[in-house]
Amino acid sequence: MSVLALSKAQKCAARHSLLFASNRVRVIIRTMAKSTEKSVPIFDNPAYPASEAARILNLPVATLKAWCFGQAYRSATGPKRFQPVICPADANARLLSFANLCELHILSAIRRHHKISLPKVRDSVEYVRSQLGAARPLIDQDFRTNGIDLFVEHASQLLNVSKQGQEALRGDFELALARIERDRNGSPIRLFPFSRTSALVAEQPRSVVIGPRLAFGRPVLSQKAVPTEIIFDRFRAGDSLAEMAQDYGVDEKEIEEALRFEQRRAA
Repeated sequence: MSVLALSKAQKCAARHSLLFASNRVRVIIRTMAKSTEKSVPIFDNPAYPASEAARILNLPVATLKAWCFGQAYRSATGPKRFQPVICPADANARLLSFANLCELHILSAIRRHHKISLPKVRDSVEYVRSQLGAARPLIDQDFRTNGIDLFVEHASQLLNVSKQGQEALRGDFELALARIERDRNGSPIRLFPFSRTSALVAEQPRSVVIGPRLAFGRPVLSQKAVPTEIIFDRFRAGDSLAEMAQDYGVDEKEIEEALRFEQRRAA
């Protein structure tokens, strides 16, 4: 590793870390003032504006806002409103938590392929919530063992889904859940978001990871915790994949996947 290349990588990382940290700290300070009376787990801290969460999860901002904050619409009888599916960490400030990201990640996996309408998704989530007795059933520990079947069966009755369709829906749930790591208490601590838009869910690599204790919650390389936005900016500045792979001690494929993730976010 050359001294010049290392210096470039370090300077770029330091610059981005300071800029991102200052923005993130401002959000954290605002939300800490609201939670002084009770302790809030780190994965429940409001930290992500809707636009940022949408870029991370490759979701339309309007879709994400509808899932988290509801949506007004017109009907034959006058204005109405869809109720949200997800309970946001801070509805007033329109901020989401890491746990919210995990819930949205699971919802996006099934919506991407099965096109279930928002009201039917909400109805099925409410049904699972009542059956499991869990406030947040999509990321509850029991969802993988019992909740998936409850959701699929309920949604299938609403939509008249074939047995083959039910199996596909169940499989997408399981693959999405497998990309969430949990601590010993069952709380989500790391999320490996989808970095590709066209590949099958089962073939998606785990090169990029997000966690509330990693780089202020921004996407990083899973092997080295280097923010993917730094890699993207270095690439735009003319640095090669080989140079960055050498600087960070990873395979070029990891750098390529980070670029793919950031290019998708910027699209």
